[in-house]
Amino acid sequence: MGSLSQISVMDLDKATTTSVTKRSPSPQQMDTQDTMMQLDSLPTELLLHILQFLEVRYITQVVSRVCTFFNTIAKDEATWKIRIAKRWPGQYPAIPPPQPFDWTMACIVREEESKLWANISSDTTSITCSNAHYSSVDCIKVMDRLVVSGSRDRGINIWNVDQVLEGNPKPCLKVPDAHKGWVWSFSASGPQPGGDLDLVSGSWDNTVKFWRMTSSELRETRKPVNLKVAVLATDIHETKVVAGTYDKKVILMDTREDVNKMTFFKCHTKPVLAVKITDRQIISLSEDKYLVVYDRAAGKRFKKVLIPGHSFPMSMSWYGNALHVGDKSGHLHLLDTTNDAFEIVQQYHTGHSGKITSIVHGLGSLMTASSDGDIRVFHPTRNLDLMATIKNPDCGEAAQISYNDHILAGAFSNNTVKIWARN
Repeated sequence: MGSLSQISVMDLDKATTTSVTKRSPSPQQMDTQDTMMQLDSLPTELLLHILQFLEVRYITQVVSRVCTFFNTIAKDEATWKIRIAKRWPGQYPAIPPPQPFDWTMACIVREEESKLWANISSDTTSITCSNAHYSSVDCIKVMDRLVVSGSRDRGINIWNVDQVLEGNPKPCLKVPDAHKGWVWSFSASGPQPGGDLDLVSGSWDNTVKFWRMTSSELRETRKPVNLKVAVLATDIHETKVVAGTYDKKVILMDTREDVNKMTFFKCHTKPVLAVKITDRQIISLSEDKYLVVYDRAAGKRFKKVLIPGHSFPMSMSWYGNALHVGDKSGHLHLLDTTNDAFEIVQQYHTGHSGKITSIVHGLGSLMTASSDGDIRVFHPTRNLDLMATIKNPDCGEAAQISYNDHILAGAFSNNTVKIWARN
């Protein structure tokens, strides 16, 4: 009996000790348990503060898969709209966007481009391809991992970005005498199922040519169109190509039809320097200082807008419902195209000391190139705050820039092509 009583007392003591241990965890255990159990139960405001330290792309692609709560936050457009407003104050986009607008993608792109251009020396690799041509390079286009350049030497060169970044500054393909005059304009087509057209080129030899392009081949897909006057600008939308000419005309053609089936209109009194085509309209800029909107369905001029100032417009970029126009004096003009208004709502002095030769506008940045040789990168807000100035000494005038998927390419008057790519 004494032995049995001893066992009972021992068991009771053990049970009591165990019970006390469970009721009284150490501070370290409490912290561990709280962290593991309550991270997804934190107040939304506190969780959003924590997420500020993570990249948006990582949050939307990785963190959102952890649990339903995180997924709900990542898919909430208000999350990213507020983040943009706090991190980059100012009206964004510069013109209130039409609905729907992808705030998630906008936040991703703004974050990536702000980081890229704020740390351009460490986050990008730049290669200067000297003597890319044996004359001034006037047009350039980034297409996937290829860069195509056109020059007054009448040739077209193709550069493989991966090879260039590996230290080979030479083009992977040279097509001398692609035209019989200065190669002045490039336009790239978007993805077309079964399409056979990648690139359109315009030249001072009066022709528009149509090309299929790879890193090892540049071949014409159809007979060139001779417009009997210098071609100063081109653009393409689906199968429609528009050209602006030295003799003040804008010419519309279909890549599938015979050369003789073309539409042209003359709304300018001086050479046409830039054109843009959409599914509904054609926009043209001229030395006569006017921007003209042509209604494709009605077949007539819809609107004529005088660009203010003493200098004529030279370049433009249309993204969403914001149209930016650059002029010869280095100024930028913002037009609101909402509901086909095409109203000038703001003007900027970009800081360039020369004419604005090229503009590229997207979700994450607005870039300008100038005859002063500089490329300027701005936040795409109404204030147009400067992010970075890219100096290009010894390259001459910047004739044109092209930007796509974190690859920037510039064409310069000193026979040079320059390429920047994210590391």
